[in-house]
Amino acid sequence: MRLVGELEELAYANIFSDYLTQLGIKNQVTEEPGDDKIAYEIWVHEEDRVEESESLLKKFLENPDGEEYQGVSEKARKIKKQAEKEAKEKPQYMDARTTIFYRGAPRKGTLTVILIAACIIVAVLSKLGRDITPIRALFISELIIPPFSLVDSLPEIWRGQIWRLFTPIFIHFGIMHLGFNMLWLWDLGNMIEDRKGTLFLAIFIFIVSGASNLIQFLFAGPAFGGMSGVVYGLLGYIWMKGKYDPGSRLGLHKTTVIMMIGWFFLCFLLPNIANWVHAGGLAVGIAWGYLTSPHFKNQLRKYKE
Repeated sequence: MRLVGELEELAYANIFSDYLTQLGIKNQVTEEPGDDKIAYEIWVHEEDRVEESESLLKKFLENPDGEEYQGVSEKARKIKKQAEKEAKEKPQYMDARTTIFYRGAPRKGTLTVILIAACIIVAVLSKLGRDITPIRALFISELIIPPFSLVDSLPEIWRGQIWRLFTPIFIHFGIMHLGFNMLWLWDLGNMIEDRKGTLFLAIFIFIVSGASNLIQFLFAGPAFGGMSGVVYGLLGYIWMKGKYDPGSRLGLHKTTVIMMIGWFFLCFLLPNIANWVHAGGLAVGIAWGYLTSPHFKNQLRKYKE
C-alpha cells in the first residue's frame, strides 16, 4: 500500500476515493493531524496502480467539481456493498493466532528458528539458569562492582569479548521466562522476517539487544538475561509500523498492544525483572518504527516547508 497524495477537505477526499473505487482501484482515506488543520491522505493498495492513481489525483485537483466525479459515491457504495456480499458468501475460517496476535500469518523464518533453538540449548546447559557455570561467557560481564559504568565495569568487552553485548538474550531463568519469550519471539520474529527479510531482522536484533543490554547494565548491573528486550523492540517497531506505515504490511491487534504495555508497567512492581531491558528495547523499537514511517517523513517535509 502506497501514499499517493493528500487533500485538505474530507468531502473531496471521499469523492476521489470513491472515484478510484469506481475504477477498480482499492484504496483508503486516513486522517493526518497537522498543526492547525487535518489533511486526508489517499492510500492505494496495489503497487502497480500507484502511478495511475497519482496522475488521476493531479487531474482531480485541477477540477474536483468536474462532471466525471458526479455520482461516483453512489456507484462506489454499490461496488462496496457487492464486495461485502461476496465476502460473506465465502466460507469463513478463523486462525485464532492471527486474530489475537497479528494481522496475517507469516512463514517460519530461519533466523527466528535458530534464535529459539539457541535459547533452548542455553536453557538446557544452564538448567534454566540454576547453574550458570557453563554459560558465564554469555553474561555482559562477570565483574560486579557498582556503580556500573561503560568504561570501568565491562573489562571483558574492552578486552575484545564483544559478543557479551548481545549474548545475554540467550539466558533464561525458569520455564515461564523461557516459554513466554519464545512464544512472542516466534510470533513477532517470524512476522518481521517474513515482511522485512532475514538480514533486516539480524541487524534489528543486534542493535536492539546491544542497546537494551547496555541500558539494563548501567541501571542494575550484569546479573540479567532474556530475550524480552528484543521482544519489546519488535513489539514497538511493529506497533509503529502498523499505525503510521500501512504499506509495511505489519500490524498488531489492539488487544496485543494493550496486554503487552500493561505487562510492561506491571513488571516494575515485581522483583527480579530486567525492566530496563524492556524499556530500552521498547524505546528503540518505537523510535525505529516511527522514524522510518511515511508519517514521520511527511511531517518532516511539512516542517521544512
